[in-house]
Formats: sequence, structure tokens, C-alpha cells
Amino acid sequence: MRYLVIFSTIFWMLTSCSNNTPELNPTSDQITATVAEPSERRNASPTKTPYPTPTVQTQEITAVPDLPIETPFPEINLCSPLSIHPIEELPEIIGDPYDPPRPGREERHHGIDFAYYHFKERDSMLEEPVQTVLPGVVASAIEGLYPYGNMVMIEVANKDIPTDLVARIEIEKDESLYVLYAHLNQPPLVKIGDQVEACQPIGEVGMSGNTDIPHLHLETRVGPAGQMFESMRFYDTRASQEEMDTYVLWRTSDVFRHFDPMKLFGYDLEELEEAQAP
Repeated sequence: MRYLVIFSTIFWMLTSCSNNTPELNPTSDQITATVAEPSERRNASPTKTPYPTPTVQTQEITAVPDLPIETPFPEINLCSPLSIHPIEELPEIIGDPYDPPRPGREERHHGIDFAYYHFKERDSMLEEPVQTVLPGVVASAIEGLYPYGNMVMIEVANKDIPTDLVARIEIEKDESLYVLYAHLNQPPLVKIGDQVEACQPIGEVGMSGNTDIPHLHLETRVGPAGQMFESMRFYDTRASQEEMDTYVLWRTSDVFRHFDPMKLFGYDLEELEEAQAP
């Protein structure tokens, strides 16, 4: 009996101790790792490490001063004096070529006449438009005076003359080129001092002045820059002394040196004569 009591007492003591034992909870020092299956590892997205945000640096820009820009010289147009006839056709419509007199003489031909009795579909040059060959300033605009009739003269400054033409006509730096258009059908469309552009209309081919047929008389000379010719007349009893003096200054004084107008367009008188010879 005594042994049964002792055994019961020990059993009760052991049961009490097992019920009062606290559960072990994981602490912060304990790590539980779960190992993924191989298939899960293949489908898992890799962990991306974010790039650091770049630092943008700003700098104050100092304005650069404007630098001078070299402007090239503008191209200078060289036009036919007859707008419906290109330069290439001019040798075909020469009615009276340049035939220079001896220095200081009036006779013979100081310029060139463009005229024809029949050319392509036209029987006459009457009323064909006349235009400027080069840009310049109107140096003379005369109405109905003998021998030029209705006439316009344009002074072309040295700077506005193409370089190759300067060499052909032997012009100096203080000289200008003067181009005279005579026998126009109506009074000039421009006046002295007007600025004109290349290819600008100045009238029509006519029969004014000393002529019996419609034609354009083109005369070219080189002389002192800045000259104006208010009026000029010769071979006319109504001419004033001033008008005749101005005419002589232009025509025979050699102050203004005439040359073959076809040189303006790159042609030479001797070459033309050889080309037209049978």
C-alpha cells in the first residue's frame, strides 16, 4: 500500500511539470528559411537593383557676340538688249556692224545696229521690247533729238561689271561703262538719275531720229564715272551750242572711248566676220 502512494505522488509531479513548460517562440535571432522547389526557382523574377538617380549639373551659358559674316558679291545678270532675242541670236540679226572711225572722227559706225527684214516668224523688229543689258543709273534720257531720236543711256558702275568683261573692255577703276540705246519708238520710260536693274524694260524698237527702218542702235563707251548728258544734238540747225558741245564730247573727243558692243556678250568683231564669211 505504501508503495502505491509513493508511485502516485511521483506521477502527479511529472504531469504537472510537463503542463507548465513554456512554448519556444522564434526570436529575432532565429531565421526560418524556405527552400523553393526547382520549378519555382526557374519561374521566379530576378531581383532588380535600382540605379542611383543621376545628378544633373547646370551651367550658365555666356552669349557669344555676333561675328561679321562675309557676304559674297551678288551674281550680275547680263541680258540681251532685245528681250525676245537671246544673246545667242544677236549675231544673226546684225544689220550694220561696228565700223570704228579714226580717233576724233565722226564718220562710219560707232556702234552696232540690230535689224532685219525677215527673221523666223517676224518681218520687222518694230515695237520689239528693249531692255537694259546691265544694272546702273540713267545718264541720259532724250526725246526726239537728232540723230539718236528717242534715246536712253545707262551708266554701269565698275563694281557692277562682270570681271571677265572688265578685262575685255580695258576699263580703269575710276571709269564706268556707258551703254546707249537709240531710235526707240516712244519717249524713254525712265529719267536721268533713275536706278535700273538688268533686264529692265526701257522702251521699244522704233524709227525715231536718223533712220529709215526700225532698228536698235546700241553704242558702248568707257569714260569718267558720274557723267550726265542732259541733252545732245548734232547735224541740226536747231541745236544749241551746248547740245552740240555735249554731242562732240560723247562722240569724237576720245574722253569716252567707244568699242564694239558685241564684246559685252563675249563676241569679237573679227571672229564674227570670219564666221559670216562665205
